[in-house]
Amino acid sequence: MRNLAFFLYALVCLAAITWPGLGWLTARAPALVLGVPTSLAWNVGWVVLTFFVLGAYHLTGRRR
Repeated sequence: MRNLAFFLYALVCLAAITWPGLGWLTARAPALVLGVPTSLAWNVGWVVLTFFVLGAYHLTGRRR
């Protein structure tokens, strides 16, 4: 179950980062988010979220 959940997260992450509609989404968003372009902030946000998901994945693993 844990591996399936991580696999599904990886697919969602891949789709969110490579989504062709990102240009449409960023055209409607403010030009800068925390001083960086919106498209860069979107990708950085997914990288940071993935860091926490991988940390949770590691902590919930079985100890050998």
